[in-house]
Amino acid sequence: MAKDLKMTGERIVPDDIRTPIEYIQLLRHLFVYEHVKSIINTDEKVLEAGFGEGYGAKMLSETCKEIVGIDVEKKVVEYAANKYGTNKCSFRLYDGNIIPFDDETFDVVISFQVIEHIHDDAGFISQLHRVLKKGGKLYLSTPNKATRLRPGQKPWNRFHVREYYAHELKALIENTFSNVEVFGISATEEIHRIEAHRIRQGFFLSLALRLGLRKLIPEFIDPLIARLVSVKKSKQVKSIDNQEPKDRFNISDFRVETITVDESLDLLAQAIKSKL
Repeated sequence: MAKDLKMTGERIVPDDIRTPIEYIQLLRHLFVYEHVKSIINTDEKVLEAGFGEGYGAKMLSETCKEIVGIDVEKKVVEYAANKYGTNKCSFRLYDGNIIPFDDETFDVVISFQVIEHIHDDAGFISQLHRVLKKGGKLYLSTPNKATRLRPGQKPWNRFHVREYYAHELKALIENTFSNVEVFGISATEEIHRIEAHRIRQGFFLSLALRLGLRKLIPEFIDPLIARLVSVKKSKQVKSIDNQEPKDRFNISDFRVETITVDESLDLLAQAIKSKL
């Protein structure tokens, strides 16, 4: 049996939330799952490519016919299967290249906060397209480069191969899919301010990256750094009437943005596989 997972800068673990900033990040993820949950049908089979901790797949299993989550980490697959596995919700190991299912297996494919980690992003999209049935839908989210990086700046997150502007993400998916739309995921002004304050660390991490200093820090130290930053930044988030984060913030603070997409926190792409 896999041991319990802990929060890292890359994986949200609901049972290990300790700071207001981490709670906001959880809500940010939960919102996307709730959005898709309201769209999918009870007779649809869903694939999640890169399921994080597994809580999102479990959420969607309450609505869809069946969901399968795939991930490249064996311990995470074992953990999720033990915690969330049912006859409608299962988890499988994935080699990171070939999705282990036949062509046209799924009605819906989702992948949230994953593609920024993929070296062969075009190949990844092609694999998602392959396992979708004709007329099937893809939902994909990723951080919005426009609100995280300066022009020409490389990702300060060492685990991000690249980040995307809305037009870049759309162009990438349009190479394989038809009927592609890219929306934004935005939130209240307060959450935008908190998020902007959090990612200011990106400038310093980017500088360290350019100087080669990031390479001197072992990867296993990154989760500790992420937690320390979260604690430090959370202390700078002013409390309102001593409210707890769960009383102060909720999923309804987030929304899908169709107009000012470039000002959003995340990008949300929706695409349909051609029936031809």
